[in-house]
Amino acid sequence: MEKYKPAGFWIRFLANIIDGILIYIIGAIIAILINEERFFSSPGNEANTWYSSPSEDISNLIYVVVFIIVFTASKYKGSPGKLACRIQVLNVEMTQISMLKSIGRFFAYFLSALPLGIGFLMAGWNEEKKGLHDIICSTRVVYRI
Repeated sequence: MEKYKPAGFWIRFLANIIDGILIYIIGAIIAILINEERFFSSPGNEANTWYSSPSEDISNLIYVVVFIIVFTASKYKGSPGKLACRIQVLNVEMTQISMLKSIGRFFAYFLSALPLGIGFLMAGWNEEKKGLHDIICSTRVVYRI
């Protein structure tokens, strides 16, 4: 069996930054297509600033379903950010994860976010570089060979 090197917190953080940029680009394209000015307005210009715009909602939904869930369970084994950072999500047996496991892993992100994102930070201080969502779903994030 090939030896995979675990991907730690900072490379995973960079992958999430790249994913965030892609989500913004998708949202901007949708906003242009539907002629939505609210997406491009500065925060605080409206009375209800905590509401997202329709293009933000659509881009987030597309991103979660297609890029986070489907891509992770596909031959790509990760989101576009993970692909760009040359890391991948695998089972503990170092095989591709299933669609159901990918969905479960996405929902486990919410547990990793509480409290204060400690579940994500765990990838920085445990030997196997696993976040809480990886432990819950029996997955690993490793560098591509």
